[in-house]
Amino acid sequence: MGQAQEDIWLLVAKHLSDDLSEKEEEKLQSWKEHHPDNQATFDQMLRMWEQTPRPAENYQPEIDKGWQRFKFRMDSEATHYEQAAVKKKPAARIVSFSYQQLAAVAASIVLLLSVGIWWWNMSGEPYMISQNTAEGERKMVWLPDSSQVWLNESSQLSYAESFNVDHRVVHLSGEAFFEVKEAEGRRFTIFSEGSKTEVIGTSFNLQAYPDTPVKVQVVSGKVAFSPADDDNAVFLEPGYEAVLYQEKQIVQEKALIEDPNFRAWQNQHIQFQNTSLTEVIDILEDIYHTDIEFINPDLANCRYTATFDGANLQEVLHILSVTGDLSFEQQGTKYLLSGQGCQ
Repeated sequence: MGQAQEDIWLLVAKHLSDDLSEKEEEKLQSWKEHHPDNQATFDQMLRMWEQTPRPAENYQPEIDKGWQRFKFRMDSEATHYEQAAVKKKPAARIVSFSYQQLAAVAASIVLLLSVGIWWWNMSGEPYMISQNTAEGERKMVWLPDSSQVWLNESSQLSYAESFNVDHRVVHLSGEAFFEVKEAEGRRFTIFSEGSKTEVIGTSFNLQAYPDTPVKVQVVSGKVAFSPADDDNAVFLEPGYEAVLYQEKQIVQEKALIEDPNFRAWQNQHIQFQNTSLTEVIDILEDIYHTDIEFINPDLANCRYTATFDGANLQEVLHILSVTGDLSFEQQGTKYLLSGQGCQ
């Protein structure tokens, strides 16, 4: 902490002890107006001051010691805990206070120490590890407990470096398929867009893109699903899904999974059961990130039944073309389907 910053803390302390001259008040005001963060810091200190107990009348503060402890913590925060030499506050600036002023400043130092502790705690926040995917990108992530997470496009998964110690917690924005390794005594919790999903050892798909309902679909094991700040969860078993509608301030709607392709983006297993070509195209566009159009509107009436495992798009379109009355051609990144269509 430099001398300029040290001076600002003294001004704040004197402001709180109602011992600020007009000139010092102007200097403090100028600092607050210099940057929005300064005003925010000042407001935070005021709130801390209001919550800090005042010293008793017979309290004899150890100002020099307290000041050095405060400076040490602030210096540590600024230098990432380096044991920087703590320069003593000039004694003349301390002894110039009267006893009443001393008591008032002592109270301010209590505040400053509280702020220091707060800053210390803030700086002590765990280091977070993040995994991200861009648009059209997917990746598989191994967590420290050997759980596997497949991230769909435009997603972010983050967790603390100490993830594997007590309670396994991750944060998700986007979509992911989880295969959670069972670990005795340690739950696995996912916070995502206002929802909380808790499991022990299970596999499930979780879709949680911003500003859309959060959906969880269970493949194996058992899942507890609830709003993030509410323990009133619904419990899901394999084959079931639940949706959390943020705009409705809840609620978990539990139902059987009807879409057989809900995890096709992750396992490349695609099923069409008397599915219209319009639906087929929607599914393929989502899985393969491409545009597909048909020229003849009557093609929309055609329906298909087929299963694919790990096939690429051209292989899928080839099978559809030989089993139905259509042909396809690629134009850049787009595919065009043509044919007589169906009645």
